[in-house]
Amino acid sequence: MPAPLVVERLGHVSACTHSAGGELNLQQDVFGARVFRQFDDDRAGSRNALALIGSTCVETVTPTAPDGPAARLLRDRGPGWHSLEWTVPSLPDAVTTLHEHGVGVVEQTGTYAVADPRDLHGLPLAVSDRRFDQDDRDLPGWEPAFWSDEHPLGIVGATVYVAVPAPEKAAAGLAALVGREPYAVDRTHLNVAGHGVRFADHAVEFVGSATHAKGDLVGGFLAERGEWIFCLSFTVRDLLAARAFLVGMDVRFEQFGRHTLLLAPATAGGARIELTDVS
Repeated sequence: MPAPLVVERLGHVSACTHSAGGELNLQQDVFGARVFRQFDDDRAGSRNALALIGSTCVETVTPTAPDGPAARLLRDRGPGWHSLEWTVPSLPDAVTTLHEHGVGVVEQTGTYAVADPRDLHGLPLAVSDRRFDQDDRDLPGWEPAFWSDEHPLGIVGATVYVAVPAPEKAAAGLAALVGREPYAVDRTHLNVAGHGVRFADHAVEFVGSATHAKGDLVGGFLAERGEWIFCLSFTVRDLLAARAFLVGMDVRFEQFGRHTLLLAPATAGGARIELTDVS
């Protein structure tokens, strides 16, 4: 049996958008994010910004070259979440492990490798052993206490939802890859059933429509975009307090039952964000 892929942390989750201004304003003004790095990615033809929200690094990617990979992705997939990257101890070892588990690599550079999402049930995954300059998470003793204890949203965790038609099979495959036990979820507030894998600083949940209908959120997303990242969900201490804060900040959202608030995708450059008190 091949050794599991060692995941140190969620390096970042990336969103591709036509214009970064609105999304970065949301991250900073509403989520208390600190944009700690902005840079041009000539390979992708994009301008990228990195910001911390709790323990989660969010990368915002804006195309700068009309025919570059980032622009093509935006045309093909539309704006929204497009990938997540795990930090690993060794990139060569991680690539070897992916191959040993039957996961292809569709792109590799000296700093990162991109797994074939078809081998991960739609999960667009990159792995890297690099760490960004000025990333507070690498400071000795750093903790995300500002977001959990001081910020009005009270963020205490993060989960990446991936929309798939067969959540249990997808989660079992990911669990086998990383050597962890999958768990079942029943997020009735979103009419979603699924299975996930938990890590130290985040979780990945494969979710599908509980009714297999195209009319609900996940069913409609699957019908339109296929297997892909559906949503970034932040767990909060007090949903009523978070709701009051959003209202005070004049942020558009929808409420589904008592346990979830969904920010309008247009608010975050096309990327869906959830706030929930269900962990």
